[in-house]
Amino acid sequence: MKGWPVTEFNFLKTTRENEEHLEKSSFVKNDIRFDILDTGIIKATPKLLSTEDAFIISCGIHGNETAPIEFTNEILNKLVAGSLNLVAPTLFIFGNPKAMNIGKRFSEYNLNRCFNGAYKNLDEYYEKSRAEVIEKVCFDFYKEVKDKDLFHFDLHCALKKSMIERFALVPKNEERKRDDEFNLILANMGIEASLFSHKESTVFSSFSFTNFNAFSATVELGKVYPFGQNPPGKFQAAQETIEKLLSGHELEKKKAPKAFTIFESINKEFEDFKFTFEEEESANFTPFKKGEHIFTQNAQPYLCPEENLRMIFPNSKVILGQRALLLIKELE
Repeated sequence: MKGWPVTEFNFLKTTRENEEHLEKSSFVKNDIRFDILDTGIIKATPKLLSTEDAFIISCGIHGNETAPIEFTNEILNKLVAGSLNLVAPTLFIFGNPKAMNIGKRFSEYNLNRCFNGAYKNLDEYYEKSRAEVIEKVCFDFYKEVKDKDLFHFDLHCALKKSMIERFALVPKNEERKRDDEFNLILANMGIEASLFSHKESTVFSSFSFTNFNAFSATVELGKVYPFGQNPPGKFQAAQETIEKLLSGHELEKKKAPKAFTIFESINKEFEDFKFTFEEEESANFTPFKKGEHIFTQNAQPYLCPEENLRMIFPNSKVILGQRALLLIKELE
């Protein structure tokens, strides 16, 4: 594959045609070395490094969230074609090729519940093997860039409507510098709200934060559309911001997103778990009044403990032990 012609390069197509595995290979184009590490995983390293940063750009952790998959592939195509410069080592990850091919969130198990070693406790699902491969590749990448500041953007879309359409879940470290700069990046992507978490979890962005102290975020960019049907321009801000970061261009000055923190993460522990609202029609960031009945579990009602808490990601269909709801609180 060395010297792969530009006209034949389409890493997303190759990934989808080889959903289980792809042999390692490498090629050089426009003073960038491209190392294919497995199916859906490719590292780009410029000959000349002119920044102290490194990047992980991941998408397709859920296979039906197509917009970030498509525009990440466009970014790769631009790098190979020479129409986009690269100044920082960058790892691109298309997370779940099998789920992409069947147009579903996952094939057997939610890949975004498999990280920070959680896959070790699972049966032999496809997503288990993908999590293991992705974690290993990330550890290897970090060994190469550990003297740099690592930024990780795990790009997603949402099936559920939201009162705030674009938002980010951000693992938080109070001691760390450059958080203002990180907020500026998110603002340029069009992110309206940042939800800060101080607790380790099994999602991919928590893995990179926990293990590499990366500036990480799970970035929710808007509504899910099928492949080829994403509205032109709707995801342009996110794509252009990533392209500016990778090529070393300055970002616009923008107001930081609204800040929220997780008030409570609620797991489904009993089969009788049931929300009091219509789950399919409810929107992320819906507020509750103090004392309002939100759900019932183990025959016990859960009443909202504070005024104006909001919810995101309600899902009563998760398996026992997984998160069914996040209650969040806006920071002053």
